[in-house]
Amino acid sequence: MSMPGMSAAPKKSILPTLAIVCFVVGAVLTAFFVWRIVVTAPSTPQPIEGGTVHLKKEGLTIYSSVPVLTPPCTVKDASGNDVPTKKPGGSETITINGDTWYVVARSASTVPAGDYSISCTDSGTSATYAAGPKSSIGAFVLSIFATVLSLLIFLGLGVTFLTIGLVRKNRGRRPTGTFPTQPGAPGNYPPGNYPQQPMPPQQSNTFPAPPPYNPGQNPDRPQGQ
Repeated sequence: MSMPGMSAAPKKSILPTLAIVCFVVGAVLTAFFVWRIVVTAPSTPQPIEGGTVHLKKEGLTIYSSVPVLTPPCTVKDASGNDVPTKKPGGSETITINGDTWYVVARSASTVPAGDYSISCTDSGTSATYAAGPKSSIGAFVLSIFATVLSLLIFLGLGVTFLTIGLVRKNRGRRPTGTFPTQPGAPGNYPPGNYPQQPMPPQQSNTFPAPPPYNPGQNPDRPQGQ
């Protein structure tokens, strides 16, 4: 119950809170996608001249230094079991440290990290073969794109909410647009009792009385009349 003469407290705006939430969500998403960029970034393939390649991540990808039609490679795991491979669906290349590598085969199913024996016999080309963990250029590019979007969208929303909140707060502090009344103007008298102005004296419409009659000698009138 509000007392007379007391104004209600202004409502607190939730826009600053929304701005903080947007900043936090944007920071979390940006950090996540930066981590995805690091994880999905292509790494330099390991040469297979020694016959054994150690993979630190799951998956297996075989590269060549020049394009080849059919990958002449066989893969075995640490137990000596064959690891089936398949050709990529399209042309894929990666460039690392100025060297371009062409994807020629991938493991048909995801294989765990470990040691793999790879043998490539190619007498028709002068290609050099290398191997590395499973990589996806699409996932790498998508992670970069998502990082940029997270920064633009959530940072932009946070700044927008914060700006609108500040504008509304400043508007609430401004006094109402009233104009001072001028004393004596019609209709602008505050309530109260005021002394009445004395009326000016009114002039009488009567003339002064004539002087009294003084009987005396009148040359135009005979004496004794």
